[in-house]
Amino acid sequence: MATALNLQRNSEVYMSTVDLAGGAAATALTSSNTWRVEVLAGYAASQSSATQDITSLESGISPDRSTQRFNTAINPVEWSFQTYLRPTGVLNTSGAGSETATGNSQPLADWFLWQSLLSNAAWSVGSGGSSALRSAWQTGGKFGLAERATAANVAAHNSNYATANEYHLYMKMDNVVYQVRNASVNEASIDAAIDGIATTSWSGFGRNFVELTGPARDNLISVIGGINNAGTERSAASNVNASVVGGEYHVWGRYNVAGTITTSAFIKNRLSSVTVSHQPQGQSADTYTLAVTGLGFTYSNAITFLTPEELASLNTPIGQFTGAKTITGNFTAYLRTGEDETAQFLRNIVNDSRTQIAQFANANLKIGGSTAPFVAIDMPAVQFNFPTHSVEDIIGISVEFLAQESNETKGTGSELTMIVSAAS
Repeated sequence: MATALNLQRNSEVYMSTVDLAGGAAATALTSSNTWRVEVLAGYAASQSSATQDITSLESGISPDRSTQRFNTAINPVEWSFQTYLRPTGVLNTSGAGSETATGNSQPLADWFLWQSLLSNAAWSVGSGGSSALRSAWQTGGKFGLAERATAANVAAHNSNYATANEYHLYMKMDNVVYQVRNASVNEASIDAAIDGIATTSWSGFGRNFVELTGPARDNLISVIGGINNAGTERSAASNVNASVVGGEYHVWGRYNVAGTITTSAFIKNRLSSVTVSHQPQGQSADTYTLAVTGLGFTYSNAITFLTPEELASLNTPIGQFTGAKTITGNFTAYLRTGEDETAQFLRNIVNDSRTQIAQFANANLKIGGSTAPFVAIDMPAVQFNFPTHSVEDIIGISVEFLAQESNETKGTGSELTMIVSAAS
């Protein structure tokens, strides 16, 4: 029989709380705990090994010059993919603008990935008929990073967690199916280049990268669709509601919003802007609303893994820990003269002799502008680097910054608030 090639364009990615490689049944998958992720070309997942080379070199006319290589450890899985940043319209926790089946706010198509990154709150618990959605997004499409207690249809949340929640990524690479077991989300980067559509680049780690074969593969194919082990075509069992019916998954970007099936919108970067504020020493604050030529944002958990170093053993990772949160951003804009323009902003930042100005400066990135659909990221305390010039046909400036907590909310993890607005 001729061998078959597997094509990237036929790939599908899913995120779930259910571990099929660990023996879970197809009925454990529901549209509350298993979600499709529509990725762009260039996704990746791999697991490498750590090696040790031992060489010998001795004197004489016929020395031993051999080299031996040993696999000493299996490194954590590294995975990455890119998605479009798409507001859904599921903004509220009850009534109009809510998903009628759950009352949870799910304002972005990849809301569960954002929650995996930002929060200690698992976005779903249980399996099969006992599965339940647990969104930590607040009503109005808001995610405040500060620690908060449980509210109506909103899970308790804390961004200062020691270990990241672990899920399972399923990557159907055409006809070959892999599972990244115990996957954690480490970093997200939003790219809002003005000539494109807003995207988020996701990356993270996992414990094991395994090919699903036998019953585990058939269990997944019976839910997401494809050719099973017997060569039979199986149809996908998808749902636009987050339900507890076994053997289903939630589609990407389509929701039952107050009884109406909606399709998530794309964000046009050309409409993006940034509002920054800076208070010079001894003066009142200046606020600048700037048209940008480029805009970026990155949130990193700095996850690291612990791996034993026992001799004569192939060591495997035993666990992960988060490092310091790093929340950074950047934007480029034309150098403009005039009141509250980029030349004044550059001059005031460069002339500020304080070593830290975060408590006197803030930034609000408006990806997609101020008219829905858009995503706004408001950071109440930011440390600006000195802006630099970009000398081209039109002279511009480049600005980088780090988000911090304000003094008033120190220790609560309150570096930012995300607000999503969807087109009506």
